[in-house]
Amino acid sequence: MKNFVKPKRALLQTTTLVAAGLIISAVPADAAEKLKIGVGGYAEQWFGYTDIQDDGNSTQDLSGFDVKSDTEIHFKGSTTLDNGLEVGINVQLEGNSNSSDQIDESYLTVRGNFGQIDIGDENSALYKTHVAPKEYGMGINSGDTVDWELTGNTSIGDSGYFRAPFGGTYIEPARANDSTKLTYYTPRVEGFRVGVSYAPDSNQDDNVQPDRDNSSLTDGVMAGIDYSRDFNGVKVAASAGYGTFLEAAGNNEEPEAYAFGLTVDYAGFQVGGSYAKFADSGVNDGDAYVVGAAYDFGQYGVSATYLHGEREGLDGSTVPGTAQADRDTFALGGQYILGPGVSLQGTLGYSEYTSDTAGVGDVEAAYAITGIRLTF
Repeated sequence: MKNFVKPKRALLQTTTLVAAGLIISAVPADAAEKLKIGVGGYAEQWFGYTDIQDDGNSTQDLSGFDVKSDTEIHFKGSTTLDNGLEVGINVQLEGNSNSSDQIDESYLTVRGNFGQIDIGDENSALYKTHVAPKEYGMGINSGDTVDWELTGNTSIGDSGYFRAPFGGTYIEPARANDSTKLTYYTPRVEGFRVGVSYAPDSNQDDNVQPDRDNSSLTDGVMAGIDYSRDFNGVKVAASAGYGTFLEAAGNNEEPEAYAFGLTVDYAGFQVGGSYAKFADSGVNDGDAYVVGAAYDFGQYGVSATYLHGEREGLDGSTVPGTAQADRDTFALGGQYILGPGVSLQGTLGYSEYTSDTAGVGDVEAAYAITGIRLTF
């Protein structure tokens, strides 16, 4: 593998230097206007009731009412240079306490006739080109509904949920979400756009030089292609993506991730589906698929979605976070737009988590949630 990777790495480094040189040489010293920063983001406040039945753990009672929050403050700005290049910055601050990751994403963007370049801690082209069915309320596809269904102590735990097939079809290889990377997107031509990302390692917010002999995962490559076209009022969107890390320490396998999606919109209706798969990713290997339908009418929107997700787990494990597990989730979602940037959201959902491993109890959750979402 190393003999294969090094020439590719050298070519990538050379190409990056040439591209950077072309961009820098095209920028005049007297840019039209200095970049100015604005504030944006979102705030979600949810109130609901959940009924959680855990066949394998009778020592806790998780059913009842709760209030949950999700807030981010985004500092964004851009400027257009005299030569037409647009340069921007995006820094996203977590509004809720998270000691391990107070800054969610932080990256620089350069746009022009050549396309777009993102540099920094951001999702990959595999993730950002992915197409999946539209959802209203609190989405179940890589969404936050797991907080109303599982904990780390239920018989089947919530470990391996985020950015993996157990949680939905919005995935990243090895669950390396927002790892520091360089991404290029082509301009959209005849409805098609291609994106390619390179991540030196799987870490976020880390300027330490990767040790390719001892680091767990290095030299990540993620690619995606999406398509969007309107055919006399029928809008078709589709995507396909792949991601991997070319080097893994020791005898570990190089993880692989695949994702595909398709949606069709007409007269306010949408139907669609998406699929994702992890291979050679250890306990998080598995498949996921989502099918859904949605309808928009004026200030209102409704959706119906079904998700099946899998976590291969460790053979024979009864530990909540590593036990083999399947999930089936159904949800009805609704939205009412109260005003610009303000909407009332609601979700009725049911999830069933099962395991093929003897000694692992099933978990069922039924919930009704309502909330207000602000975008600014």
